[in-house]
Amino acid sequence: MAVATVVAGCVDPPHASRERPREEDAPPAATPKRQATAPSNGFGDAIAWRGFDEGLAESKAQGLPMLLVVHASWCPKCKELKPKFSEQELVDLSERFVMVNVDQDEVPAANGFGPDGTYVPRVLVVKPDDGRPDAELVNERRSRTVYYYSPQDDLVGTMKKALSRYGKT
Repeated sequence: MAVATVVAGCVDPPHASRERPREEDAPPAATPKRQATAPSNGFGDAIAWRGFDEGLAESKAQGLPMLLVVHASWCPKCKELKPKFSEQELVDLSERFVMVNVDQDEVPAANGFGPDGTYVPRVLVVKPDDGRPDAELVNERRSRTVYYYSPQDDLVGTMKKALSRYGKT
């Protein structure tokens, strides 16, 4: 008798319409969230990180600015910055960027992205059209090491300016 109840629960009631919903009545499919193809290295597991070369190519192909985080495993200031990338506002904004984080000791090409030095951490907005750092999108609180962000600095503000500049708001 319990089996009959379970089976009956799977059958449409007699008054249910047999008509299939029309395709145009269906809700739009949600855009799939991008998945990480590179490790987070502790910089926020909810972010869709890309490798260095992949990120440069994706930025250019999609016309999205790239946020490049250059760090080193031995750097205490880099470790202090890591939790910033788990803050919800930054995670939400990251969906409109190509996000790349690289250890400069493992990816020597990252040292080419040190317009004012190869200190770490450096966080640079890379222009989608030419793959070069945007020299105007920097940490305004600093006169030297302008790509250095501490956890207290306004990285989210810089990201918002980048989105405004590159039309991806």
